[in-house]
Amino acid sequence: MTILNSTPPDKQVVELAHAISRLLGWTYFLCWGVSFYPQLFINYSRKSVTGLAFDYFTVNILGFSCYTISSILFLFSPVVRDEYARRHPRSPEPTVRWNDLAFATHATLISLVTWSQFFFWGYKRDPTQGLSRTMLAVIAVSIGSILISIALTLSGIADFEWIDVVYTLQFVKLFISIVKYVPQAWLNYKRKATTGWSIHNILLDISGGILSLAQLVLDSSLQNDWSGLTGNPVKFFLSQIAIFFDIIFIIQHYILYRFTSKPSTYPHLSPEEEAEIGYGTLEPPPRIPGVSGDKRLHSSPRRRSFDEEEQRSFGRFRHGSGDEGDEEEEEALNKARLRGGGKKGYGAGEERSGEEERRGLLSSSLSETFTSVGGMGQQANKRSDTDLSWLRGAWRV
Repeated sequence: MTILNSTPPDKQVVELAHAISRLLGWTYFLCWGVSFYPQLFINYSRKSVTGLAFDYFTVNILGFSCYTISSILFLFSPVVRDEYARRHPRSPEPTVRWNDLAFATHATLISLVTWSQFFFWGYKRDPTQGLSRTMLAVIAVSIGSILISIALTLSGIADFEWIDVVYTLQFVKLFISIVKYVPQAWLNYKRKATTGWSIHNILLDISGGILSLAQLVLDSSLQNDWSGLTGNPVKFFLSQIAIFFDIIFIIQHYILYRFTSKPSTYPHLSPEEEAEIGYGTLEPPPRIPGVSGDKRLHSSPRRRSFDEEEQRSFGRFRHGSGDEGDEEEEEALNKARLRGGGKKGYGAGEERSGEEERRGLLSSSLSETFTSVGGMGQQANKRSDTDLSWLRGAWRV
């Protein structure tokens, strides 16, 4: 009680607010930092980068590099800090924190690793996955703007200072953040699916954006100067841009393109493998001739193995041995299926259940077998009559 009473209440509130600010900062760093790894692990498990927009991962490197450099200058450059204090006399301390630098550096490195999966890891990649002309123009304009700001600062034209170069880096990061999400959102729209794009990345990203914005607002309120929001534009607008696009991705994944809302064409494949078929990097399983749709694929593995053994047994029984070619046996099975379907009176567009198909196959195969056996008996009787008539003629002679 003595310790609590010796400290003014206002000071306690301020210290608590600073502690909450630090907690928010490192928590958002954790959320945003971890958000890069689900996509990295998904690419590793799939051994594929199909379904990902190459533009997004390329411009990400440039954007986070600009964020890293601006954070370093705000924290360690005396010139930049003095220029900031002169422009913000009421709150001379920049609102950039150590967790901002840690996040920007980590994001740059992990973005490089993810980008390298397109080239150096041997993963599947669609030939159309490349840098678009639009993103190439964005990169050129961004780098050109940075070089122009540096040239203006060195020449002293238009009262440009080094803090203006820092702001140029931050605005480049903001511009890239606005543009980089568009290719992935458009790709999801064209494919009508989000497979390959990690939703865990989005959930962590939106959590980090909310926490980052909360820390910036709290720090500005502690300085009693809301110009701290505009004094750190990259942090202020970056969180809002991330939240906006994350909401779009969440709607795409959970509402618009839910895989559970439509039946799978290949239920025995994982969603990632089925996505590979849709992207054209994996061949679809072979269809069973004479069977409508993918009925074979919807049956269980035990049912499929039973059907295969049943077909082989019919082939051996009908041909008398197992030495006949696979093509002749397959053709005979297809004819049996067609005869069975005709006897049951099924239409061309109707589907039969697996049990009815088996019954039709069994009845048609047995009837065809008995017919062939009867035909063989008739041929044998004719041959015996011919032999007897020949013997009678020989005896008479």
